Amino acid sequence: MEEENNSLYRYKYENGEQKETTDTFDSVENQRFYDSYRYDTYSNTGSTYGAAQVYPTPKKKNPFLKAIKFVAAAACFGIVAGAAFFGVNYAAGELLPSQAENSSPSPDGNGNTNGSYLSNSNTPNLTIGTTGLTQVSKDTDDGVVVRVVEENMAMTVAVKSTFAQNYYYFGQYYQKETQGSGSGFIVGINDKELLIATNNHVIDSATKIELTFIDDTILEATVKGTDPVADLAILAVPLSTISEETMSKIRIATLGNSDEVKVGEMSIAIGNALGYGQSVTVGYISAKDRTVTVDGNSMLLLQTDAAINGGNSGGPLLNTKGEVIGINSVKYADTKVEGMCFAIPISRAIPILNELMNRETLSEDEQGYLGVEPKTVTDEIASFYGWPTGAYVANVLQGSAAEAAGLYVGDIITSVNGVQIITAEQLKSAVNSYRYGTTINVVVQRNVDGKYTEIPLSVTLMKKPNQ
Repeated sequence: MEEENNSLYRYKYENGEQKETTDTFDSVENQRFYDSYRYDTYSNTGSTYGAAQVYPTPKKKNPFLKAIKFVAAAACFGIVAGAAFFGVNYAAGELLPSQAENSSPSPDGNGNTNGSYLSNSNTPNLTIGTTGLTQVSKDTDDGVVVRVVEENMAMTVAVKSTFAQNYYYFGQYYQKETQGSGSGFIVGINDKELLIATNNHVIDSATKIELTFIDDTILEATVKGTDPVADLAILAVPLSTISEETMSKIRIATLGNSDEVKVGEMSIAIGNALGYGQSVTVGYISAKDRTVTVDGNSMLLLQTDAAINGGNSGGPLLNTKGEVIGINSVKYADTKVEGMCFAIPISRAIPILNELMNRETLSEDEQGYLGVEPKTVTDEIASFYGWPTGAYVANVLQGSAAEAAGLYVGDIITSVNGVQIITAEQLKSAVNSYRYGTTINVVVQRNVDGKYTEIPLSVTLMKKPNQ
């Protein structure tokens, strides 16, 4: 059989033992995390998560020897079967009444009533009984899933993102549009907009974003705010574009508390799998606080064995109460792994989503300015020096808002207005989302007598100075 070269892994056999090889696949890592939305990215490479297995060719066998074995086996089978048949007939005749003594005419004349019968003059009828339909109770797992899905499908949306892809061909640059599929769910509404939560990687760099609601209405959305480090984003749809009929059918999600989730609880994922439209998968919470590194960024995630497929990213992971406990994000893709999927815990996401929902759209001249030179404290640096992760203050500019608030070189900024800060880029994005003159709450970790101590500070942002 011809080998397919569109899979990520192959196997070979040496001395009867299966071994891995990456022949012709040297550029492919043995283990890799895949963002679970970019279905179109992999659609031209066959089965992204599959494995092409190359089996050894079977040895040819002697046909004469095979015929002898077959005849011997048949003879042996006949002897054993004959003895067994005789034993059964004898026991039936001695221990059970005959068919003629107990049977009565049936509708089809063959003794069949509610099943199939095997008749023999010396044996009773053997019945293969039929089973009735089992009524699903609201208390069963199946009933819970049905109820949760019926109540929450209306708050989920399918996301279609359009991207401009640049490529170089024969000395010329070209651009073409590509599309990706993702998911989202409705988290809020204000006097102007309907607000939808999703993953940042679903809409990052998109030139156009379209949402499909429960009634198949398709509306264009804009990005309200993003947090690339947390992989979260808020999309906004103007209320003026949503019909009354659609508004009457959609609902806002109920957010739960992921801190109270227990390992072994049922989990239900709803999402736009493979871009085909909303679908449902069910599993259980496998683990909590799993450290997962994607593109160099480490996150603490919920692990579930509910299938998270391409297009599920940004969709809700629910408990049996119908509460959102996570935002589906990534899956572990490897031929040796089954059912390792991950979601952002909703309790960690809520402060970020609240901040993103309330962001203003500001010009560069309107953005707040802190006045520090931050450096990212990576996991490696934090482990080596015993520092907390966050944005390290390498310099405080004279006369800046940071200096006035009491920030010092060596401080490590860990949160802004309750949103965790992990990188320098995240700090800049958070500060720039507020208008100058706004007072924000900043938490820093400061080395006091050789021990890092948490210190809260209030900072009134200044206008960015002219360069």
